Formats: sequence, C-alpha cells, structure tokens
Amino acid sequence: MGIFLLLSLLGCGEKTIETPVPSCTSGLLAPGSYERSLTWEGVDRWYEVMVPTQADVGEPLPVVLNLHPFVLGGDELFHDIWRRESGLVETGEAEGFIVVQPDGTGDLAAWNAGEACCGDPVEADTDDVGFLREIVRLVAEEACVDEDRVYSTGMSNGGYMSHRLACEAPDLIAAIAPVVGSFSEDLVCESGRAVPVLQISGSEDGLASRTASVDRWREIYDCPAAGEVTYQNGTATCETWGPCIDGVEVTHCIVAGGGHCWFSDIDPQATPGCEPMNDI
Repeated sequence: MGIFLLLSLLGCGEKTIETPVPSCTSGLLAPGSYERSLTWEGVDRWYEVMVPTQADVGEPLPVVLNLHPFVLGGDELFHDIWRRESGLVETGEAEGFIVVQPDGTGDLAAWNAGEACCGDPVEADTDDVGFLREIVRLVAEEACVDEDRVYSTGMSNGGYMSHRLACEAPDLIAAIAPVVGSFSEDLVCESGRAVPVLQISGSEDGLASRTASVDRWREIYDCPAAGEVTYQNGTATCETWGPCIDGVEVTHCIVAGGGHCWFSDIDPQATPGCEPMNDI
C-alpha cells in the first residue's frame, strides 16, 4: 500500500497537543508481538499488538489500527495471510510505530462499517467503533502510546471501517488511510476536529466507491474546489485538496487499471487478480 504516504500522516495528521508528551514509565510491554482478547457485547474478540524495538527508548509511539478486509480475520490462517499481505508489522518495526491488528465478527469476519458493508456485524448492528475505542484504551494501559497519534488503515471492509472511525470518533483518530474502502452514505458524523484523509483506489475497482467517498469528505470539511497533484509514479496519481477546515487535507490516490487490491509489492498477493506493484 502507500505506506510512505501513511507515514507522512503520522507526522502531519497529529492532533494539537497543548502540553509536552511525557516519557513513559517502566513496567510497560517490551518490544514484541502480543495476542490479547476482550469480551465485547457478549462476544470474545481477539487482537494482536506489535510493539517495535524503538519502544525501549521510552518515548510515546504512534499507533496504527490495521483493519482486515472482509473474510481475512477470525482464523489463525487468515491472520497470517493478512499480516503478510499488509506488511505493516515489518514497517512498524522499521519505522517505530505500534501496530494493532484486531478481528471483526461473524461467520465471515467483518466490520460494521455502516449499511454499505458488510455481513453479520451490519445485521447485528455491532458497535465496532466502541470496540476499537476500547482496544486503544487497553493498549495505552500496556504500551507507551502517544494518544494524539492514533491512526487507522485497512483494505476493503477495513477501509470502510476506517472511514467510519474518522466520521464517528474524530476525538480518537488523528488521520485515516483507507485502501479501496468506501464511506457508507448512511453514517452521520460527530462534530469535532477534522480528520485528514488519504484514500487509495483502483480505477477499475467495482466493489468500492472512488470519487464519491472523497467528494463527501471534501464537502464535510469545506475543502477548496481545486485540487493539486501531489504524487505521480507509474500508474499511481495522487490529488490533494486543502487546506480544509482545521487546516486538514484530503488526498485521493488512484492506481490506473487497478482493481480491488492492496497495491503492495508483496508477491504473491492474497487478493485474486492483483499483481505486486511498486507504484505507490
């Protein structure tokens, strides 16, 4: 995926901090990967926390929620596939951010990202916003977290859920980077700070909206009518609108000829019909 674009959000998307962020105290998680679970709405749910080596420095670290697509959760094999497909555990270790990989619910694991997607949690009206908020709280109790730099990304249904977090939890989420994920039209956003958005789309994707989701954020955030091309490489082009309200930017990256893909250089790709690429 556009991980370097995501990492740029780790700096420019942080919420305003009125006081210096203190160093963490001792007794917190050492670098490594940890499996955790909690009971939410009567259901036992799983999540994994990867704490990078940089945590030994004792400074608060950013957190990236890495939300799996429809199906690629709820099973050890699927966890391994998504972990490899996304590549964020390795990148978090290299760049010094905590990666949190939680599970959706249902027979085919999914997130309740609104009426647009997907499956059992939508039918059950599962409170996944509350679930992810609780996970961040629990991780902050165990690890050295900069609570002003909590981000969300994910593919497909995980991208849809990232949109929902920006819409309904702007106090929690500093910025989002959904990949081939749509902003469900039924969602009503909470008032509060604007959340920077980086949407990554394939021009031939028939499963997720492309311009509609970006246009909605541009309208909500009163962005300028004209955008500016801010990245171009091979088949990938990014256009940015801003400054919008609160000084945020909305960026849309489109991969020409791309489908419903994660757009990474990992070979083989887990998603059928997707090829490894380095353009974004």
